Amino acid sequence: MELIDLSADVLIIGGGLAGTNAAMGAAEKGASVLVADKGNINRSGDIGGGVDHFLAFLNEGQEWDTQNAFLDYVEMIGRGTGHLSIIESVYCAELPDAIERMARIGNPLTQADGSFYRTQSMGQPGTYWINFNGKRLKPCLGKAVRKLGCTVLDKVMMVDLLTHQDAVVGGIGFHIRSGSFYILQTKATVIATGNTNRLYENPRINPFNTWLCPFDTGDGQIMALNAGAALTNMEYMRMTLLPKGFAAPGFNALVGMGGRFLNSLGEYYMEKHHPMGNRAPRYEVVYFTLEEIRKGHGPIYIDCRHLNENDLIHLETSLGYDKDTLPDYFEQRKEDLRTKPVEITVSEGMQAGPTEVTGSGIKIDKNSAATVPGLFACGDASDHNRCVHGAVTGGYKAGKSAATYAKGLTHGDGAPKSIIREEIDRFMKPLHRPSGYPYRQIEDAIRKIMAEHVGPMRTEGSLKCGLEKLQRIESYLDEMKATNFHELMRAHETRSILSVGKVMATTALFRTESRNKPYHHRLDFPDTDNTNWCGLVVFRKDGDRLSCSFEPTT
Repeated sequence: MELIDLSADVLIIGGGLAGTNAAMGAAEKGASVLVADKGNINRSGDIGGGVDHFLAFLNEGQEWDTQNAFLDYVEMIGRGTGHLSIIESVYCAELPDAIERMARIGNPLTQADGSFYRTQSMGQPGTYWINFNGKRLKPCLGKAVRKLGCTVLDKVMMVDLLTHQDAVVGGIGFHIRSGSFYILQTKATVIATGNTNRLYENPRINPFNTWLCPFDTGDGQIMALNAGAALTNMEYMRMTLLPKGFAAPGFNALVGMGGRFLNSLGEYYMEKHHPMGNRAPRYEVVYFTLEEIRKGHGPIYIDCRHLNENDLIHLETSLGYDKDTLPDYFEQRKEDLRTKPVEITVSEGMQAGPTEVTGSGIKIDKNSAATVPGLFACGDASDHNRCVHGAVTGGYKAGKSAATYAKGLTHGDGAPKSIIREEIDRFMKPLHRPSGYPYRQIEDAIRKIMAEHVGPMRTEGSLKCGLEKLQRIESYLDEMKATNFHELMRAHETRSILSVGKVMATTALFRTESRNKPYHHRLDFPDTDNTNWCGLVVFRKDGDRLSCSFEPTT
């Protein structure tokens, strides 16, 4: 087993959209940068295959198209799940530069004629979504990161953070093909590992056929938690609507262009249930769709037959920007948006922010700093970044802040070698074990428990039962067996998935109300209680002790 020692000012963990923007932010501030990613930064993360939407206010003259109006929207849709001052700092203040940077790296948000193609959905007061062709966005970012001189470690999974005197001073990485270990000593570390998928039972059976990237498994959140950082908004599970049998992004494109949700009775049910109809916030659409299915009004469809020809052409062209195979899915199933509605269903759940503008994960401040010195977070791994717009703006902010922090240190402290060796040996144990459980067997059990007890309908009894079952499964983690480096990586992901599940169940049990249903829906506390619960549940770990506290928002 080869040990490779590297050092730099800033370590970026995760090379997706947030991580590559963080690397650019740190490097352009003059910091030396290491980037570690389980895949290849040219195509890794949730938008590795492309993306078609970016949320922004542009100050083009309409009343709703300003920063203040946008923050009003955040307050309305977020329902207390984020601090407006933090969103103002990590998103609003970074937005103009982010739009310019997208153009600078070769993937502008504009159409060929230089205009912005804007659509409206998800509770927005106006057309905040910019529709664009982001098929080449990740390759452009990968090229820009390397051009800035960053050292990129592809196919390196970070195993744990290194700490010294209660500060984060780097991390330990494992090369998933060669088996080499990287000891990365840095002054500042940015976690950009995305949300947690493969956590809930999948309606398509295959746990890797997920709405978002199946290789985002909560590793960053758990590493941060173990290092002493706080997590917030972890009680919210997130779902969307997808084509039946296929996990492809498309909700925003279909709804933004004017698609209507239809039940088997021929009723456009969102237009009956919500004043904004089909363009209601995503959590409202998911909630009422689940209600329709429970009433026996399924199957559920998205109907685009009423759209004009130009809108249909644009829709069909842009549907492949997120995922190349979505147009293939329609073609092979002979689904024609012009002539008949397309059947859809509710996706599997995941750990992610409750809205498009408020997140879930590592607690950050206005500088994207976590609650532990030397640690920063961005993108879907943090509690105040979400989606493409949050990753681009918040990622760059985190990188700049990490570089500034690193420059303020005269020297970097290293973690003791004995602790590093102990962590490497613990990580390698499944590979040397003569027999044991395969990771998939344990993961499948976790997913079933999460779906049955920590899903879109919760009670005190179900959550306590789910926690008890997860804790019983935890005792089997030390009996997992890996036969190669790939399975060793998966075994570590399984540990992270289980840990995230326990945090979600614990925080959901603590919040005795419902908020942003069905993402946190307590059947025994069905109402939203703004008097006592308008704010964030903060989760911490101190040694073996886990604790929840409440932080109000204005």
